[in-house]
Amino acid sequence: MNVQLKGAWDRLQAFASQVGETPLIEIATPPGAARIFSKCEWDNPTGSIKDRAAYAMLVDLLQRTPAHDWHKLHILEYSGGNLGLSLAAMCRELQIRLTLVLSSGVSKRIVNRLGELGAEVILVDKERGFWGVMEHAMELSERNPSYYFLYQHTNESNFIAHRMYTGSEIVSQLPVSRIDAWVASVGTGGTLMGVYTALVESFPQVQLHLVIPAELPYGSSNPPNGLRKYNGSGGLGNGRKQPFVEREEERLSRQWPISFPETLREMKRLYEETGIRIGTSAAANLLVARQVADELGPNATVVTIFPDAGTPEEWEDVYRDS
Repeated sequence: MNVQLKGAWDRLQAFASQVGETPLIEIATPPGAARIFSKCEWDNPTGSIKDRAAYAMLVDLLQRTPAHDWHKLHILEYSGGNLGLSLAAMCRELQIRLTLVLSSGVSKRIVNRLGELGAEVILVDKERGFWGVMEHAMELSERNPSYYFLYQHTNESNFIAHRMYTGSEIVSQLPVSRIDAWVASVGTGGTLMGVYTALVESFPQVQLHLVIPAELPYGSSNPPNGLRKYNGSGGLGNGRKQPFVEREEERLSRQWPISFPETLREMKRLYEETGIRIGTSAAANLLVARQVADELGPNATVVTIFPDAGTPEEWEDVYRDS
């Protein structure tokens, strides 16, 4: 590895050294309810849990590519925003070309930031839903073999990152001796199922609770739509299911649909009661965690995750619409 490549690799490792080992905090619950603990992912370098998956997928690719060919790589991926920011930050350090496909509904702030980081951005009509974004990326990949398509929904590095690191961190950080329920949203399903796989190794009795957007639930037969959904949610429409979840669907204890307006109200409630800022996906997780805690009772423990602290646009919505 020449000096220039080594410098790029060293910068990537400096980024990686800041990924993970995020805090696990307890969220107060009313008398008679289970305890709730949440993994807080906003301490990652770009402010979200997506740094974990982005780093894992990128390193997997680099390890399978001779170092002298890294400069020839042209990565293609779709994103709702956070994963794109993670990939763009790392690809800039490595001087690797990156093309990202996003919905036209994504904020101008994110599009501008991705451009500043050197990524090429392609926008797809938001009325096509997130599946339309994914589908466009697939079509680009098929038409142009020079792209390396990460395809996060099927990339095992995504799943493995959460099983080996996010999940194991939770187990080591917990101040209690058992977990009764794991509650998380499904985007790609990497976090939901990767963490669950790690937790069930230590706590075989743990229940798996799937949080889904009410506007387009997991496995819904309805077509994709442009309705606003909480951030990072992954309803695909037309009966499609996230592969990481579908392959172990029998493990699901329950599915919980949460609407976008509900998440805004929960963001506001938590912030005004505790001073903790969370995003819409975290709010969806917390809403369900609280319901599960009520059902399980005072001797149980519920664990969930806060993927980020919310975008400026989400917080504008909180105080405009909630």
